Amino acid sequence: MLRQAVRGGARWCHAVHSPSVPRRAFSAVNARRLDFGGPNDKVTFYEQENPSSKNVRKVDPEAEEKEERKEVHNELSKLQEELRILEKGPFTPDGEFIQSLPEEDRKIALEALRKYEAERGPVERQPTLDDVFDEELDNMLKDEFEGLADEQENWQDGVRNRRKLVSRKASQAQLADPTSHAYATRFNQSLRRYAAKITDERAKQELWKSYRRCRQNVPDFLETLTPAMMDSIWESQVAGQSTKSTRSNHLQILAEDMNSIGKPLAIPQILSYIEALHEGGAVSEALEQWEAYQAELSQKKEDLEEYWMLGVRLFAAENNPQRAQDIALAFLANDRSRQSRVLIPVITAWGKIPGKEAEVKAWALYLQLKTFLGPNMTMEDYDRVSIGLLTAGRSDAAVAVFKDMMVTGQDPANDSTALYQAALGLAGNLQASSIDEQAVNKVSLSALTMLPRRFHNRFFYASWMKKLIGMGEVDSAAMVIELMYERGVKPDAKHLNGVMAGWLREGNAGARDKAERLGWSMIQHRIDAVWKRYQPVGTSPQVQVKHQAMEPSRIPKFLQRQVPPASIETFSILLLHYTRRGDDDMVKYLAKCLGDAHIQPNSYFMNHLLYAELRKQDIRSLWKKFETMTTSIRPDLETFACLWDCAKLQYDRGRTAFDAGFPSARQLYSHMVQWYSQLSPRAQKNTAEQFTKDLYDQIIRCFCLSKDLSGTLVALHSLHAAFGYAPDDATARMIVLQVARLAGVPADTPKRRLRRLSSTPRSKENIGQVSQLLEMLGERKSLALKTQGLSIEQLDSHEKQQYQLEVMASLLRIVLSRTEGLDPVQVEAKLARAATEMQVEGIDLGSPLGVDDSKLL
Repeated sequence: MLRQAVRGGARWCHAVHSPSVPRRAFSAVNARRLDFGGPNDKVTFYEQENPSSKNVRKVDPEAEEKEERKEVHNELSKLQEELRILEKGPFTPDGEFIQSLPEEDRKIALEALRKYEAERGPVERQPTLDDVFDEELDNMLKDEFEGLADEQENWQDGVRNRRKLVSRKASQAQLADPTSHAYATRFNQSLRRYAAKITDERAKQELWKSYRRCRQNVPDFLETLTPAMMDSIWESQVAGQSTKSTRSNHLQILAEDMNSIGKPLAIPQILSYIEALHEGGAVSEALEQWEAYQAELSQKKEDLEEYWMLGVRLFAAENNPQRAQDIALAFLANDRSRQSRVLIPVITAWGKIPGKEAEVKAWALYLQLKTFLGPNMTMEDYDRVSIGLLTAGRSDAAVAVFKDMMVTGQDPANDSTALYQAALGLAGNLQASSIDEQAVNKVSLSALTMLPRRFHNRFFYASWMKKLIGMGEVDSAAMVIELMYERGVKPDAKHLNGVMAGWLREGNAGARDKAERLGWSMIQHRIDAVWKRYQPVGTSPQVQVKHQAMEPSRIPKFLQRQVPPASIETFSILLLHYTRRGDDDMVKYLAKCLGDAHIQPNSYFMNHLLYAELRKQDIRSLWKKFETMTTSIRPDLETFACLWDCAKLQYDRGRTAFDAGFPSARQLYSHMVQWYSQLSPRAQKNTAEQFTKDLYDQIIRCFCLSKDLSGTLVALHSLHAAFGYAPDDATARMIVLQVARLAGVPADTPKRRLRRLSSTPRSKENIGQVSQLLEMLGERKSLALKTQGLSIEQLDSHEKQQYQLEVMASLLRIVLSRTEGLDPVQVEAKLARAATEMQVEGIDLGSPLGVDDSKLL
């Protein structure tokens, strides 16, 4: 027995020694005194401190389990006590609610409860938590105790009045109807809110919740609803923004409820109900309802068109295109002004049917659609038809439809209807009645869908793919790539990069898997090509794609072909994907593969590496990567935007991120100005157009966090001169806080106290004083304008910006003079030194301080 126990202890010890847990020696030691065979036999476990130690200590392997059982037992005891309190209800004399009332109010409540129980019986506990309390008595007591604070002058009269009111409400409770229920009251309130705000989606959701709660808990609730109420509920669900399945479920419930109370559905409600079933995926049930209401709806002329068009869509969705086509053409034959676009789902349905005959019928119907619409056929119509045929596998027809869209208004001779008319020798305008399947077969479908030679290139397919990706049809764009391979048009890297980026934007696991597989296949091809170029024949590259295998059925066809080699854009797309996911291992591996592929990284690639370090708040690594990579890569405006975001972490003393090697705000600004000055005039113009107000605010914020008054003033003037931005309210707020911190926060204040000091009374007082000073400067500038016969409202936008800049510059000069004890000449000298350090020497820094200005602070 002892030997078995010792083995058990050894097994337990082995389980503890996992690779992720620090190794700790454990051994089971036989107790010196142990009687065998007796009823009190026991095993004692001991643990060594380390493998070489002779000291052991007694341990209990079941201690954690016992502690967990104890915690669970305590939690169960608490829950049972809470349940006991809930079962007693809130209106018991010793309940928490009654005991919390003042003594006079408690007497009134207990008297009301006694009368209520005498007349209605004890309050029964409802089965759900929402119904624990009797809502009617709850509202009665609420009415009793409202406004008690306003009745202090005549307390005794108020008590007698409340007693009379409680007695009267208790006697009226015997005649209560469903409309007096608390849930019904809330439903009426929700109905009024919806009527007041019909377009409010939240009001629609609240109305449905109230309706559902009432039909489940209020007896005879449905019988109390008027037809107008039911119509309002119906309209709220038809026009709501809920999902298709949810809308279908809600309308089915409403239809059943209306039938149960004998209220027939109106014709618009029938149509919307059938449409909701169709959208929810219940096509068979929708067809059954459509057939059931056929005799009734066919008699209403005003709804006849919508009813038959709905039938066409239903039969097309049910893969019965012949019935859908018969209904649509018969209906359109009487009036061509009707909704001829209903033929589009029928064309798609024919495309899904296998066989040449179905494809001929789809094309003949497409030609009829073009004839019906004529010049009114839109780009959206072409897109719907081409995407439907492409996803159905009818690539030739889909390409021909896209070709028609490309030649619309430019090359009418290559339009499909013109080709059909020319092939049959028809004269005059083409009529829909002259288009039939026999004629299409006679001409040959391949001749009608043939792509002109001038469209047989990568640019034509690239424009189609770009349009599909922009519409979110990424899988359809992938089919276009396969079509290019089939037609001998070899795609290049930018075609596949667009598909890869589109899949990654979708966000689901399947699309992400296909995108990664595509990207790494292109990278592998690039590395293979480089290896063959520089290595002897017969060797193979030592790089393998880090990607799991994929089921053959899920691999797109074009991925099984030889894909084009990756470009820097391929690496950049994958880098953005992995940095957003925080996958540092894949980011490092991707950077290694970039070197193996002999591709020079660009600023886009560098920026996302920097942003990856910024997300980790690793300031040192970010700055080292910037210094290393900019030796061969020219940064762009986004690079400096990332650096200023990093600078905010560096200069904010309330944060822990800090690196002594990161440049100061003046040095970083100098880097940016030096880069900007080396750009060509055209590049400078483009950079100025891309410069944003957010970046302007971030730069000023960094100078404010650095407590650099001189640098802040120089940055304000230079940014206004280079990019046209001027201070606004947000800028003024940052500078006011900067000045207030200079006066209210000691230099040696610990970081953990900085954020709390900003809300102290002293800090608020300083902020108020600086704000007043800023207002005084603004008023002085305004008076100066009035002496010239001008007002602020009369200034144009450029003059207003200059006015705001002068006010903020005056504030900074005054504070700089008073805090450092400088005269106006010394202030200007200090500003000039700051401008030199920031590489903007010679810039106009505004007017120096006057005699009166220095006395304001």
